[in-house]
Amino acid sequence: MARTGDRPHDLVTLLRTRAQVFGPKCAFRFADRQIRYDEFDRETDRIAAGLRRAGLGAGDRVATLLFNTPEFLLLWFALAKLRAVLVPLNTALKGEILRYELDDSRPAGLVFDRRLASVYADVRSQIPIAHEWWTGPAGGDELPAGAVPWLSLTEERPAEPPTEVPDPWEPAAILYTSGTTGPPKGAIIPHEKMLTTSWEIGQRSRLDAESVLFTALPLFHCNAQEMTTLTSMLYGTTAAYDERFHASTYWTTAARFGATHVSLLISMINVLYKQPERPTDRQHSVRTALTAGTTRALWTDFERRFGLTILELYGMTECGCTTLMNPPEAVRVGSIGTPLGFVEAQVVDDHDRPVPPDTRGELVVRPRAPFTMFLGYLNKPDQTVEAWRNLWFHTGDYVVRDADGYFYFVDRKKDVIRRRGENLAPYDVESVLNRHPSVLESVVVGVPSPLGEEDVKAFVQLKPGAPADPKALFEFCAQALPFFMVPQYIEFIDAIPKTANQKAQRFQLRGRTGGRQFDRTDFGVQLRKP
Repeated sequence: MARTGDRPHDLVTLLRTRAQVFGPKCAFRFADRQIRYDEFDRETDRIAAGLRRAGLGAGDRVATLLFNTPEFLLLWFALAKLRAVLVPLNTALKGEILRYELDDSRPAGLVFDRRLASVYADVRSQIPIAHEWWTGPAGGDELPAGAVPWLSLTEERPAEPPTEVPDPWEPAAILYTSGTTGPPKGAIIPHEKMLTTSWEIGQRSRLDAESVLFTALPLFHCNAQEMTTLTSMLYGTTAAYDERFHASTYWTTAARFGATHVSLLISMINVLYKQPERPTDRQHSVRTALTAGTTRALWTDFERRFGLTILELYGMTECGCTTLMNPPEAVRVGSIGTPLGFVEAQVVDDHDRPVPPDTRGELVVRPRAPFTMFLGYLNKPDQTVEAWRNLWFHTGDYVVRDADGYFYFVDRKKDVIRRRGENLAPYDVESVLNRHPSVLESVVVGVPSPLGEEDVKAFVQLKPGAPADPKALFEFCAQALPFFMVPQYIEFIDAIPKTANQKAQRFQLRGRTGGRQFDRTDFGVQLRKP
């Protein structure tokens, strides 16, 4: 039975109650379709009945290779009505990683966009899946034999709608972490966790009845699921989706949807800010940007240019796409905010001992109520125990906390570079490089040094038409950074490799070979040492 209280605690109760209260209101907007709350409830009943006719039920997993389309949302909630589990896979996956995640999750069914049919076909024989449905535009790749159209699920109307309601602690989804530093892990996400996070986000987002939450982040990621979809449904507003992020048309698309709130990650912020200034930069309805990674140097200029307020936050798949967030009435520029109500947060040293204010340490968190964080990693009990050591979940990120309880992100703990006896954060070097007028984006990694420990290497993506002038970049860094942070090497790259949620894939760059690398010592750049 679902719990009662001030809000729903499972996805089925969420949809049923919102359909009753907000029936004819637009729940979701896509480029070519709008879906009302009551329509969404009816349509997911039909899909759930179709899945049940196929033999799927409680506990069964259905994987997806879907873009931001209505089918993703319809399948997600139809599965919830069967107490089944969604396994949304990154649409950029292929080959061994795709095979690994399908093998790890062992889904009973798969729904894929036909534009990805050949990608799936390459691994299909290795991971037999009982049920396969395809959707998407006509044409494109040849469909695997035996796969049937998505619409076949709705060919018959259900005699009775599904009546089962999940318990709050039951798994709603298995979300794979991005795998930027190792093999992907499937985080098991209960219904309660999804809705607790989303409810708390809404509490700090200053929503009203006319709010429209817009995202261009992928629905297979927790950000678009919790921050946009579920937050919007909990508060009876409207969610809008673009299939992918397009910097040149982002604000135009947001305006077309009537967006009031948007979700942005650091690379999106940087690229948007690097776009040529236009008279239309403020010709939109967006008033709040929920962001992750905004630098102190860019923060106020971004707000001024685009006419909005930044609410900076921090989160991750395991503990909520938003775990800390700035209070809207007391934002501190540069801070990732304070813990949301469902979680405790602490800063600890390498032995899990709390550190004083303004001291760098690892961020650890734990829930204040049951089932408000992930249940563990699928098939990985040892890694689950390691992450939860000493009764705290270890985020693997360095932060500092000030005397007033505000947290400030420093860097990922595993990405810290050790150079000449000094620890340095790639984030600090990237923040300087990204301010250079020729630089679109940069990623900094540690590379082996002939002197031991590591040297600093920067991969730089230039703005279109900008000159490749490594000496100018070395000198720019030498002027703005302590000597031990100035890159030893620079390599220009056509595009920074990223996950679909726009995180730089540092592990790919660390192992990159064959590019032309520029060495600072070849240019006679002088470093100022104390």
